[in-house]
Amino acid sequence: MAESPESQILEVIRVWAAIAWADGSLAPAESEGLRRLVEHADLTDAERAAAADFLRGPVAMPQTYLTNLTPQARRGVYRAGCRVAVVDQMFTQTERRVLDRLRDLLGIPEAVAKEIETEVPGLVML
Repeated sequence: MAESPESQILEVIRVWAAIAWADGSLAPAESEGLRRLVEHADLTDAERAAAADFLRGPVAMPQTYLTNLTPQARRGVYRAGCRVAVVDQMFTQTERRVLDRLRDLLGIPEAVAKEIETEVPGLVML
């Protein structure tokens, strides 16, 4: 997908959907959260339709770096990704790998990622 200002929100939703699907299923709480996000996000009709597809089946993590974001926004995306990973009250090894990949895509140093992760209740391996 070509990167444009209006598609940045869609790319962030894609990241969160990829994390939610990382364990192979979309729990009801994950589905509801993503559905509400898609419903209320500032998206075009085409983007909203594309985002709705993220609820239907596993989503791949975007291959592009989200470099247009400020460091603070990148940390916010990572923090939200961490929360998405535990919204179903489970944190799997697959979700750990997806978060590590997200951290790298966002260019967040490992120490900063660890600090963010300590702020997210339930983000521990079971």
